[in-house]
Amino acid sequence: MINSAITPITTYAMCTIKLPKGVIDSVDRARKQFLWRGNDTEKKGDNLVASETVQQPKDKGGLGIINLRLHNDALLMKHLSKFYNKENIPWVRLVWNRYYTNRVPHAAREWGSFWWKDVLRLNIIFRGISKCELGDGPLVCFWDDLWTDSVLSSKYPRLASFARKDGISVLEVMQAEDLDTLFLLPLSQQAFEEMENLQAQLQALPYDEHSPDQWTPKWGSKYTSRRFYREVFNNMEAHPILKVVWKARCTPRVKFFAWLILVDRLNTKSMLRRHHLNIQDNDTCVLCNTGEVETIEHLFFDCPFAKDC
Repeated sequence: MINSAITPITTYAMCTIKLPKGVIDSVDRARKQFLWRGNDTEKKGDNLVASETVQQPKDKGGLGIINLRLHNDALLMKHLSKFYNKENIPWVRLVWNRYYTNRVPHAAREWGSFWWKDVLRLNIIFRGISKCELGDGPLVCFWDDLWTDSVLSSKYPRLASFARKDGISVLEVMQAEDLDTLFLLPLSQQAFEEMENLQAQLQALPYDEHSPDQWTPKWGSKYTSRRFYREVFNNMEAHPILKVVWKARCTPRVKFFAWLILVDRLNTKSMLRRHHLNIQDNDTCVLCNTGEVETIEHLFFDCPFAKDC
């Protein structure tokens, strides 16, 4: 219900603008209220699980509640994908012709409206998940973008420290009469050796001055916000039993209860005492006479009364 009724209220706006932090926090407060307290507007607290865990995918240990900040960035980066690939769209042509005729966008100062500046600031994330298939090279930073097997500023750090221009494009490098003119001379011995290796690498690279640069995500297909959202959590590890729980053929209420057990957030007496909410002095199990502390392990695996039930 949260993902299908409350969250989509903001989706239309998030496709266009970067929502302020205060707006997202207000929506998150409403979503927490709905999840943990329902329609009781007077009730406060009692969030059993942290928001960071709740907003993880179900197969990664969370509830699958959409992370609004991440979702906002994922939707806005669609514009960056269209922009960097120079799609035939009026606003793309306008921004290129107005501000970036002879500039690499992420290597120049910020230009344009507040909307475009917010979108362009996401270029760090977009370039981190993308690789450029080199064409003529005007859209690619020679040193800082991934257009070869590795980022050149990391592969040749000593040589990069002698560069005359940090944000130089691949096109400017390829059009240079001599590679020496791009650096502050004299070079150190290590930098000179790196320049020789760089020259050999550039000679072996395919360069087509008649084709445009193409930015593609590292996963190989066209950029989609859904795929980017999944990639963010791709490296998280979770127990495979979580997939079994959410695929079980039972009501969502039972699945939710099982999830609280698995993440150790069920309100047993031991949990209440841990949160300093247990006002009783006795935290033993009330279902049996064994005198054991009421924990998840005892209630579901060791309690004789529960076993009989």
